[in-house]
Amino acid sequence: MRVSTIELLGKKYPLCFSLTAATEMEEAFGGLDNLSERMTGGSLAQQAGAINTALEILLKAGRVYASASGMEVPEELPCSPSDLIDVTDGEAVKAIFSTVTGDTEREVETVPPNGEAAQSPA
Repeated sequence: MRVSTIELLGKKYPLCFSLTAATEMEEAFGGLDNLSERMTGGSLAQQAGAINTALEILLKAGRVYASASGMEVPEELPCSPSDLIDVTDGEAVKAIFSTVTGDTEREVETVPPNGEAAQSPA
């Protein structure tokens, strides 16, 4: 599960990429492979619709995560997320992808021939 935040109306909202969110994204976009294309291709209205859908899914999962973790649960938005942000500036897409892909840097532990463990970045 991956969690990040997005700022809307001056408040930070958690975004969560849970198994349920992944399933909803697959259904909404016909697979995660189509997510990028849908958010960056087509008309501005089509892009905003895709960004809005992705944010709504991640925000819903973020509220569940916050509630289950004992965190303060932010209020539900009074409108669509895409009504509150400039979908052309790329910040929303960046927030979505940072949540979906998470930290892609990995640390791998290797064992050299002498048996002492050493860490090296992958």
